[in-house]
Amino acid sequence: MNLTSQTPKIELILRPHEVLNLNNTQHHMAIECKNGVIWVTCDGEYQDYMLRAGKRYVPKGKGNVVIEAIGEACVNIEEK
Repeated sequence: MNLTSQTPKIELILRPHEVLNLNNTQHHMAIECKNGVIWVTCDGEYQDYMLRAGKRYVPKGKGNVVIEAIGEACVNIEEK
């Protein structure tokens, strides 16, 4: 899925096991799980992250970021 937005923040509803592949090479981003549980992995990082509702994660480096919904989830993605 390719997303282009003119706003610095976008909210997405993900179905169970739906995967987002985001390119984080130009901007720093913040990922916030608003509802449900998501799994996040980032190029160049040795650890993956499970985010529950209310948790936020900022990738440390630039590169691809993959987000997978464990069940139905609501995610905010914000350019920083």
